[in-house]
Amino acid sequence: MTAPMTDPPRKARRRLLDSDLWFSFSRSPTVVAATAVAAIMLLGALLAPLIAPQDPFDLSSLSILDAHVPPAWMIGHDHSFLLGSDDQGRDVLSAILYGSRISIGVGFASVALALVLGVSLGLLAGYAGGRLDAWIMRTAEIQLSFPTILIALLLNGVLRSALPAHMQDQLAVPVLILAIGISGWVQYARTVRGTTLVEKNKEYVQAARLIGIHPVMIMLKHILPNTMGPVLVIATIHLAVAIITEATLSFLGVGVPPTEPSLGTLIRIGNDFLFSGEWWITIFPGAALAILVLAVNLLGDWLRDALNPKLR
Repeated sequence: MTAPMTDPPRKARRRLLDSDLWFSFSRSPTVVAATAVAAIMLLGALLAPLIAPQDPFDLSSLSILDAHVPPAWMIGHDHSFLLGSDDQGRDVLSAILYGSRISIGVGFASVALALVLGVSLGLLAGYAGGRLDAWIMRTAEIQLSFPTILIALLLNGVLRSALPAHMQDQLAVPVLILAIGISGWVQYARTVRGTTLVEKNKEYVQAARLIGIHPVMIMLKHILPNTMGPVLVIATIHLAVAIITEATLSFLGVGVPPTEPSLGTLIRIGNDFLFSGEWWITIFPGAALAILVLAVNLLGDWLRDALNPKLR
């Protein structure tokens, strides 16, 4: 009785191990290492409340007497602070784990928003054509003429100014997600539009039209699956861009509040003490950010090449 139940998972696993994608992945030590690093950092962020030595967001547990403690291998260290402490007595290792949670969470959420918005507009523009297509693409071209960080900074400022002063810190993360997501939809829309223009003239789409299938269902069931390969590649690379954008905004002081710091906020706080010899406050969060972004970028580059039929 158990054989039929275990057969499908075994077949699926066998298909995965026999696929070109897995062969390409397993033959690239750099990609395997990048995947392992990204997975470790993601797990560390998700399990931060369980593995972090301290909750840096709990102000009642912090003591100013623990401020500026050097890492455990330096003179004057405290074994309670493996990577040292910052100016508020927060454990730097714990702050990195909790800060990574915010940075990665904002990155994933903003990428999801940009993906949904861009794919939807790209499908509409490519399938409907005409004035709607022209309006969406002209809007995309105008947005492309400005740097992404400038668009995100502008949107973040406008959205924050529309909120009451007492709610700005509470809604800082949703505002960041909205600003970064809206600033990143263009690449998805342009890619999906191009694929839609090709697919909508093929026989299977024409047949679906003839039998009376609603255009929305044609776009979702027939055209959308053919666009997901390039979209997945863009989303992977965009994740690194979104994390960097959030860190930049936080470094500039317009991101998450200092009481709930992301990696960018930690770097900004530590930058004030860099030249006084307390380098660990900014170097360790900066290294964590750089390693995370590098790992995601390596995965995105590999995925782009692995899904490109011309390189197989």
